[in-house]
Amino acid sequence: MYTPISPIAASADEPSHSPGTGKTTTVVESIVQLVRRNASVRVLACTPSNAAADLLVERLAGAGLTSDEVYRLNAYSREEDIPDDVQPFSVIPRQRKLLAFRVVLSTCSSAGMLQTWNVPVGHFSHIVIDEAAQAEEPLAMIPIVGFSNANTNIILTGDPNQLGPVIKSPTASKAGLGKSYLQRLMSMREVYGLDTQATKT
Repeated sequence: MYTPISPIAASADEPSHSPGTGKTTTVVESIVQLVRRNASVRVLACTPSNAAADLLVERLAGAGLTSDEVYRLNAYSREEDIPDDVQPFSVIPRQRKLLAFRVVLSTCSSAGMLQTWNVPVGHFSHIVIDEAAQAEEPLAMIPIVGFSNANTNIILTGDPNQLGPVIKSPTASKAGLGKSYLQRLMSMREVYGLDTQATKT
């Protein structure tokens, strides 16, 4: 019996905006519970960076998921800097095996590679963007637009009050790319404000 994961933003009175408050731990436990509870669940978990994606792999492995269940999708250019404990999860599979993995992890940008492997829209029941506050909105849209349909659960995790996207172009910054998708959604207080979510799941 697994203890249900409580909704994010459990308290409207004491929101936490500091690092190390367990957001990644909550993501990992949520994925593990989804996989263990329902055999039909398929999760695509993406992050803005390789380091964050590798951390999710390590945490999921520590929670008991195996290389038969979890696949770490890497860019073709990334060969030498894959951590040793992530390499067993990074063996390139055949297409049939790829579709059988319960969890596929990648950076947001590398998720687009799944289209070249003919992964169909709607294959993933859940798409998780971890550290979503650090991802430019177009970056977050690669897995969301590429693989979701009306039945897909989209989960964004992160803290819009922490580090946001790093935008070096003044033109892009003025165009609004310095604001993440998560931050833009959270600014819609009538929908996503903490006060509106206090009694909802």
